[in-house]
Amino acid sequence: MSFQNFWREYKVLLVMVPLIGFIHLGWYKIKSSPVFQIPKDESTEPDSLALASPPKSQT
Repeated sequence: MSFQNFWREYKVLLVMVPLIGFIHLGWYKIKSSPVFQIPKDESTEPDSLALASPPKSQT
């Protein structure tokens, strides 16, 4: 099988597999970046305000 025949038969596979791999790698790097991380506040829990507020009356 020559290179031209191989390229003609598997062009989509040869282009898409590395492209999808680089997209996943980039998305992983973006998600793990400290710029996009929500800072954790250890003094309060996220649901503590919701639990402390009184229920609303239905009138």
